[in-house]
Amino acid sequence: MSHRLHAVILHGVFILSGISALIYQLVWQRALLTIYGSNVESVAMVVAAFLAGLGIGSLAGGWISQSTRAPLVLLFGLAELGVGAYGLVSLKLFDAVGAITSAQAHGLTTGALVFLLVFLPTLLMGATLPMLVAHQVRDTAHVGQSVSRLYFVNTLGAALGAFIAAKWLLGGFGMSGTVHIAASLNALAALIVFIALRKAPQAAKQPAPSLIPDPSSQIPFRTALLWSALSGFLALSWEIIWSRVFNFASASRAPVFGYMLGSYLLGLALGSLFSPRVLARAGDLRGKLSRWVAWSTVAGFAVAPLTAEAACHLSWEAGYLLVILAGALIGITFPLLCHAAIPAGQDTGSKLSQLYLANIAGSGAGSLLTGFLFMEWMSLHVLSWVLLIISCLWIRNIAPTREHRIRATQIGASATLLVGSFWWLYEYLQYKHESKPGMRFEQVIESRHGVITVDTSNAVYGNGAYDGMIGTRLEPKSWLVRPYFLSAVRDRIENVLVIGVASGSWTQILVNHPQVKKVTAIELSHGYLDLIRSRKEVASLLTNPKLELIIDDGRRWLRRHPDAKFDAIVMNTTHHWREFASALLSREFLTEVKAHLTPDGIAFWNCTESPRAARTGMEVFPNTLMVMNHCLASKAPLEPNRERWSKILADYHIDGQPVIAADQIEGLLTFLDGESLPVPGDMWHWCRREAMQKAWGCAEIITDDNLGHEYP
Repeated sequence: MSHRLHAVILHGVFILSGISALIYQLVWQRALLTIYGSNVESVAMVVAAFLAGLGIGSLAGGWISQSTRAPLVLLFGLAELGVGAYGLVSLKLFDAVGAITSAQAHGLTTGALVFLLVFLPTLLMGATLPMLVAHQVRDTAHVGQSVSRLYFVNTLGAALGAFIAAKWLLGGFGMSGTVHIAASLNALAALIVFIALRKAPQAAKQPAPSLIPDPSSQIPFRTALLWSALSGFLALSWEIIWSRVFNFASASRAPVFGYMLGSYLLGLALGSLFSPRVLARAGDLRGKLSRWVAWSTVAGFAVAPLTAEAACHLSWEAGYLLVILAGALIGITFPLLCHAAIPAGQDTGSKLSQLYLANIAGSGAGSLLTGFLFMEWMSLHVLSWVLLIISCLWIRNIAPTREHRIRATQIGASATLLVGSFWWLYEYLQYKHESKPGMRFEQVIESRHGVITVDTSNAVYGNGAYDGMIGTRLEPKSWLVRPYFLSAVRDRIENVLVIGVASGSWTQILVNHPQVKKVTAIELSHGYLDLIRSRKEVASLLTNPKLELIIDDGRRWLRRHPDAKFDAIVMNTTHHWREFASALLSREFLTEVKAHLTPDGIAFWNCTESPRAARTGMEVFPNTLMVMNHCLASKAPLEPNRERWSKILADYHIDGQPVIAADQIEGLLTFLDGESLPVPGDMWHWCRREAMQKAWGCAEIITDDNLGHEYP
């Protein structure tokens, strides 16, 4: 086989490897967060565990590549087989380990467990790049070119994997089917290696010339390690900022993270492809590196404000193009750094693995520091400025001459032209084309958990999606009839669990129920507590002695308290199409809820007009009613009682005030007369199980595996 054909096939196989790797990352991350909780701490631990495995794998690959006798390409094929074999059993393994450990795991324990679960496959994934780079450098004697080409094809594959998984695989095949497809790609890659690449290629007639860096522009290896780590930290930090922007603009639609990540990886791939042209141009490498870092900084800073402007005047999806551009500029820097710090030789793979490990360590620090700490302390605007300043300091340190330092500083400072757009960032991203001059939110709360906005009508939005109104006053034809309806079907409700406090309105209603003795409320984001404190309608909730408020993932809390039993479990669940919504709507979760109910206890959750969510409730519970857009379910029969409900409403007070005027109670009770199937546009009704079965009995149920409506 010719040298050229061998290289083409090898690059094609490495694309397959990249596709499967990103598919695994998306699926495994979702599966592990479902088991160990979807709070930001668990997210940070899962990402850090992935990166740690890749980094250790990089070291292992570098160590192996030092041996001149090592069949590097065949070892790559074996690594692909190993990853595929693990992929086939991964989800079952995760579930088995999670069943044993999820109730006790928290904090660092979660990180350790996740690291152990993903260690083997990420070790194998991380080892492949150093081995293949060392293999190619033996032929080309050109470090920068070898790194850029292999980094390009593998990252291009990863971008394709992100797009394919988000667009087609997860929605069409579920998580188990998707990992089986990824495992098939691993097997195909290994088969091609063993059949077509088992023999070394014919020697090239004219090996590619090595571009030896000017000694004055070379970078000491220890300095390169530090810069590689800083590059990884900044890149991951920008990615976290972009993720928040796109998550908010899309109202937390699940595929958007895959599209954003795919755009970023596509940019990295294109930047890596372009880097050999940068290397071929005359000029010192330090100067080149400083310029490209400067441009990538400006581009990274610009993504958030320009995406907001695009949302207002064009479409927020245009921001993906900005991510591709920023990713391309970032992608140029790593091959440049490698070429400036690593001479061609036998230990090329080893030194590359160390730089790669440093980059991954920096990325891990970005995940933990930026995602967990900085996003808690700083607004998106301030954090963007902090990253810009760090980048400018790095640029001035890279540049070898005063001219380059001044130029780099000027380029970095040009980002200040975009500052004005940050003042209307969230208004533009949420209102989009409906934005008008002077339109501002009444309140914006930012934390590591996300962004809460409140408009002038007291409507609350979480990460860009409607979360409800702040208020507890009950009036005829009011949507607030739903939490009050519980008393219509049960004459004794004393112990209540609320999963998802949000604005606090429903929890305030339930904690003031005349019969309720205790409400345990689980909320993922402490930002909502800041909102509740600032609103007179619900502020007293936080000082009510009947309330126990816990910051945690609701699903994880139930697992950790298997013996807890409740008369009612209430979830005013988010929109069924939002990210992680299926974790609160799936058959598995509702089965967990059912196990925590007293014999005649009731579960009440928002289906947000999803027939599948209602059908899933009917699958789990033998008795169900539909109350507007909420499913009411129990192990015992459910029958509304007009007299009981009227008596409870008359005794109901919040902050010393009746929840409804006495002369309005009879008007509200007419809700019981409107027994018919609630439909969009005419929701002020309730219906029995028979009507639900007739309308939605054939709908597909939601499971943890199929992810419900998240990936349409």
